[in-house]
Amino acid sequence: MDERQISACLCLLLVASAAPIASASGPDDSTIWGISYDWSHFEGDVLNLTGVDTDEANRDIEEAADYAGFDLEFDQLLSGSSQFFVESWDEVGSVYVNDINNTPHAVTKRTTELTIRHGNLADAGLVANWYDGDESIEVWASSTQETVVVFNATYTEYVDQNLLVYGADLQVSGFFQQIMGFDFEVGVTAANETVSPDLSSSVSLTFEIPSLYSEWRVFDPLDYHSHLTAPPDGDATGTYEQEYEMPGWVNGTFTTVTGYALSLSVAGIPTEEIGVDIDAFNVELSDSIADSGVFMEDMIVMSGADWGWDCPPVSGTESVEIDGASVQAQCGAAFPVSAGMPFMIGISMMSAFDSGVQQLGDVFIEQVESWMEEAGLSEEGDDTFTCDNGEEIPSYWVNDGEEDCSDGSDETAGSDTYTCDNGEEIPAHWVNDGEEDCSDGSDEDSPVVDEKYERMAQELNDSNLEKTMEAFAENLERLVEDNVPSEPVVDFEDSCGAVLWDTADAWVVGVVLMNDGRIMLGPSITGVKDHPIDLNVEYLTGQAARDAKSGSVEMNELEEMAPASRHNVKDLYDILGPNFLPDLDTTDTDKDGTIDFFDADDDNDGVFDWDDSEPLVSEGDSGPLASKGDSGLPGPGAIAAISMLGAAAILISRRND
Repeated sequence: MDERQISACLCLLLVASAAPIASASGPDDSTIWGISYDWSHFEGDVLNLTGVDTDEANRDIEEAADYAGFDLEFDQLLSGSSQFFVESWDEVGSVYVNDINNTPHAVTKRTTELTIRHGNLADAGLVANWYDGDESIEVWASSTQETVVVFNATYTEYVDQNLLVYGADLQVSGFFQQIMGFDFEVGVTAANETVSPDLSSSVSLTFEIPSLYSEWRVFDPLDYHSHLTAPPDGDATGTYEQEYEMPGWVNGTFTTVTGYALSLSVAGIPTEEIGVDIDAFNVELSDSIADSGVFMEDMIVMSGADWGWDCPPVSGTESVEIDGASVQAQCGAAFPVSAGMPFMIGISMMSAFDSGVQQLGDVFIEQVESWMEEAGLSEEGDDTFTCDNGEEIPSYWVNDGEEDCSDGSDETAGSDTYTCDNGEEIPAHWVNDGEEDCSDGSDEDSPVVDEKYERMAQELNDSNLEKTMEAFAENLERLVEDNVPSEPVVDFEDSCGAVLWDTADAWVVGVVLMNDGRIMLGPSITGVKDHPIDLNVEYLTGQAARDAKSGSVEMNELEEMAPASRHNVKDLYDILGPNFLPDLDTTDTDKDGTIDFFDADDDNDGVFDWDDSEPLVSEGDSGPLASKGDSGLPGPGAIAAISMLGAAAILISRRND
């Protein structure tokens, strides 16, 4: 298997792990399983699994800052949902399909639909204030992030009565977008001077597949289903592994749209003192590339399973409850879908995006280079140096150790003097030494920073700032150590997972995650207990999964997967203040002291507005209170939740060490 094929499979697995999928519904007797998660429970689940309380961690940060002698407030918020479904069925009757040699074969169509929906809103905010006499630093920061993934894949495999595979058809559509924003304001006062730079930035990446269709046909039929279905032989290891090199070709058509948007805004920098045009940093770049085409690629298929996979007490064949019925399923490690499906998706999507992504990358680089030249930030700008013989070279080539002028006049290392642009002469070794020796500054590639900033830096260095930060770090380490359990609640080293393979139908009927010999996620297995820790992950099979998938297929917008009404940013607003929500509607319809924007239960009936058929009608009321005000969220979310996960893992690892 070459690197291209491996990369394709890895890309598929990464997409599938971070997102959700969808398609048309199968028949009522299809085999279906899925996973649904509400990200508003994330911090609670981290606490249940690790014993790390993220709210307590925030309080530790604030307490450590208070001990060190400065004020700090920090909070983060995550909401949204993820849904993942796999549905499989055999179509009734047989059809004929031609192999790559155009030989017809009587086959059955086996269809698998992969449906993914994922939407996240995340926000984080920080305010810090430090004072030492006349010196002070004030910081205000806000980060946001929103993510949406829509992915639909229908894979139709052609197999004969002996489960030999003659190829497959694939249809894919989907959409991915991630938007990140960051706002940063800082005020620094020292040496009776104040600087207050403000930075605001946002980045958006978009990948869309309006349509993708591909066909895969084999030279010779593949037998990976029959191998997987056969139970392990007596004393055999139960391990099956096979690589099919060049089993056939994948050809298809596609339409894609790739796009990006970048904005940067900078204010509060005394540009006249440092010789930089501030307007150059206020930039907006964007573009979108629509692409379509055809492709033909060879494909390697790898198949295998380990039915001896050590995941006690689940092993061998278990009786599994699927949609109210008992199914005998082999337990082990294998693909959760037909072996050909991940490779075909990987090859097809890689081919579809290869052209569009490359084109967009070229456009982005051109736009950035052009902006940098205009801003004077690029070494390859219009600033030139004229050689003694009249040749012109980029000014940054001067005194770089190489003679770029044919007469060598760009290198002054061996000369005694350097001639400034205004005609002045200075010692050659003064060029680019960090100080402007020419009165016009032409001996330096960049302007010299005003002396006042050196004075400010010196005053800050003489203050207690360094000691304050040291005290903060030491106390935070102590607080964190006190609040991190000596051992995690759940020992992940004692965890394992397995697929559940129905040998009668030759496909996966579900997956199970085990910890300490108990089921943490998955269907009921006869004789195996459920884990005492109840995560907010919903595992679905049968009709429940079918109904949930039907609802998720209709979700194609972020608002449907991560409603702004469920993303209560009140705590962040209390920290960050009006600058966080400058256009906030302060209407309080029910006069309970909480404005509508932050009121999750307007009628105080104990039912959240999003689950309340009449959110403005209290029990016993004859009519609505009034129309609810605008509850739109002015900013998407941040990366804070992922950070907290990483922090939890690091802390536990440190404690273990």
